[in-house]
Amino acid sequence: MKKILITGALGQIGSELTVKLRDIYGQDNVIATDIRITDSEAANNGPFEILDVMDANKMMELAKKYNVDTIMHMAALLSATLKQSRYLPGTLTWAV
Repeated sequence: MKKILITGALGQIGSELTVKLRDIYGQDNVIATDIRITDSEAANNGPFEILDVMDANKMMELAKKYNVDTIMHMAALLSATLKQSRYLPGTLTWAV
C-alpha cells in the first residue's frame, strides 16, 4: 500500500488533500505533518507529526519511520492560487 507524507498538512491546500488521500488510501497510510498543531480533521484522524520542512534530517527520519514512498510538499503555499511565502522562496528545495 502507498505511504504518503504530506508537509503543510494543516494549511488550506494540505488539509483538504490530507482528508481526501486518507479516504482513498486509508487513515494510517497518509502521514500529516506541519510546523504547528491545531485541532483539525487532518491532525486528528490519522498519523500526525510536528515537522519544520527546513529540517531535512527530521524529514528523512519520518520517511524511514513510516516507510514513506511519496512526499507531497504543501508547506509554504499560502492559498489555492499557489502563492509562495515571502520568507521561504528557494529554500524548500533540498536533495531527498
